[in-house]
Amino acid sequence: MTDVLKYWRLSALPFSESPGQWFFAGAAQKSALAEIAHSLSVHARCVIVQSQPQCGVSSLLHQLVCSRGMGDRATQCVMTDASRTWDVSSTIRQLSRGLGIDTISAVRRHRTTEMRELRRAIEFLAQQRVYTVWLVDGVTPAVLSVLKSVSDIEHVSLVMAATETQVKRLPVARISDYRTVQLDSFTAEDTDHFLSQSVTRVGGRQTLFHPRAVEQLHAHSGGRVGILKQLAASSLAQTARLRQKQVMPDTITRVAAESTARRAA
Repeated sequence: MTDVLKYWRLSALPFSESPGQWFFAGAAQKSALAEIAHSLSVHARCVIVQSQPQCGVSSLLHQLVCSRGMGDRATQCVMTDASRTWDVSSTIRQLSRGLGIDTISAVRRHRTTEMRELRRAIEFLAQQRVYTVWLVDGVTPAVLSVLKSVSDIEHVSLVMAATETQVKRLPVARISDYRTVQLDSFTAEDTDHFLSQSVTRVGGRQTLFHPRAVEQLHAHSGGRVGILKQLAASSLAQTARLRQKQVMPDTITRVAAESTARRAA
């Protein structure tokens, strides 16, 4: 990766997998964020964000973490990550940290005590007219267990990335009051802007990708940002090894074929 940075004279890798590092809002992202904000502002208890795999739902949810209001509602957004919510206690601790509860000493506490403190923190915020918004990045059995324990609290709303099958497993109290928001993939124009902005923000040339290479990237990724990042990063590395000055369409074709072969293996 160091060779890639040196060759292209970049200050950092432009296509990082870290969802919180940089967020590009294309047409689909702007629309989804607006729909989520509206749904919460009219007091929807649960918003389900549905999309194809690798369309950037995690990055979208990260954008809501710092939000402090939806419409006329003051909000405190807290996020749980499916990769870290392997049991009920870890789920509670993620929520607790987001609400400012001491989680270091909580390691020695009983789960019932942890849940009681979590409920108390949510209810305290409610007394201050602040609604807790739980951003759920992936539905796990542990998440469902905690959800059942807080579903009776009026001042909690959910925004979760979930499939239709997972929606059916939600507590009955939530199912009757949820809205669905669709997060679509990038348009061709979004892909073009995403690539150029990703590169220029770390000091690269805006024309680093040949226009036809951009078209190829969009075609092979289907506009799904996760796949787009992988292909773009690999094509930058291959082009650097070939000592070429611009990422060309044939490089994208080769990288896409290699990626397909790896998935099939």
